[in-house]
Amino acid sequence: MSTDNKMSVFEDVWLQVFSLLLIVSGIFSLHYMLRPAQAGQQPAPPVSLPAAVQPALARGTPLAEVLPALAHTAAPVTAAAPPEAAPEKPADPRTPGRWVVGNDGNAAINCASLGDAVARAADGDSIVIRPGTYEVSVLTSKSLTISGGGRTPGEVELTNPLNPTFAVSGGRVVMQNLTLTNSSQVDYWALSVSRAALVLRNVNIRSSGKGLRLLGADLEASDCAIEAGAAVAVSGKSRVKLTSVSLTGRVIGISMQDSSADLQLDNSRVSGGGGAGLRVSDGAWARISGTTISGNRYAGIMVASGAEVRVSRSQLTGNGECGAYIEENGKLVLEKVTLTRNKCGVGFAGAGSLEARGNKFSDNTLGAVAVSPLQGDKALITGGGNSGLLVPGEKRAAAKKRPIEEDVESEE
Repeated sequence: MSTDNKMSVFEDVWLQVFSLLLIVSGIFSLHYMLRPAQAGQQPAPPVSLPAAVQPALARGTPLAEVLPALAHTAAPVTAAAPPEAAPEKPADPRTPGRWVVGNDGNAAINCASLGDAVARAADGDSIVIRPGTYEVSVLTSKSLTISGGGRTPGEVELTNPLNPTFAVSGGRVVMQNLTLTNSSQVDYWALSVSRAALVLRNVNIRSSGKGLRLLGADLEASDCAIEAGAAVAVSGKSRVKLTSVSLTGRVIGISMQDSSADLQLDNSRVSGGGGAGLRVSDGAWARISGTTISGNRYAGIMVASGAEVRVSRSQLTGNGECGAYIEENGKLVLEKVTLTRNKCGVGFAGAGSLEARGNKFSDNTLGAVAVSPLQGDKALITGGGNSGLLVPGEKRAAAKKRPIEEDVESEE
């Protein structure tokens, strides 16, 4: 071989090696640039050619034939995917607590007394009271549900002989299926609620003095029985809705006194009281429907001091004085009401107004309406279509026909 040929071969080999190193260096640089930047990176390891390519280069195989093999063996270069963020755990809402009060050794009991349960409970918790009689005097401002664990309200009794039995001063309290009593001699309330909301379901209240007081509070009561000297007293900005409730007040059944007080009484009974069944005064409002007010020693309803009472589809019967009394600019509206066996149907003890439509007045000792002689010109009566009551200005049907008949006879 000539010297020129040898030099040509060496030049070709070095050219191929130099080209291969350039390619490998380019691949390494590209891989380095695509790697995610990291603080404190370690130096890259030295690059080594794949084992399948090295013998071919040693034999002087042209670079053009080596490149396909290099392409097959080289791992593809891809950008690293960013790490996935860990999914946020959903907020775990607090499960309301359940407290069980009892003294009968039941395994579910976790509170020795109602006072202990109320103190440990948080807003939204429920308290279940096992059957039995418990002497309590509790005050709470929490929102709680308190339930008797017996089959009837009488199986769980909360009572106190010296202090108020239960008081609510905030929040919303639901009581159901239990009895509250108070036997103190100083007229404490069995249940007192101020600036709060109270729901009573199937609850009985009995007190030697006072039953239920509401002061600037909201009440919804259904299927309840209340018996006390003063069964229910309402004042302040209060909204009261009583449905299927039986009330007996030895002095008064329900007392409403405040221009912001509003009562709705449906399908209930107010009876057997020593005074008035219902007294509404000082601008208060009352709406009564489907209710019987009977057997009260004084009046069934008293409306006074600018108050307004609307009664529909109800009965005012067997009350010692009148079915209803109006005084001091009170307003009474009666629609489809039966007033029977009272001393009088409606009595005016002072200035006021009566609107009567479609009512039935019968068997009232002093008649449908009795007006005090000193207030006769201050009693306003309007309406019509009543049985047993002819309002001023209303003419009987027969009275309209008689003058026509007389005119016909005179012409003959």
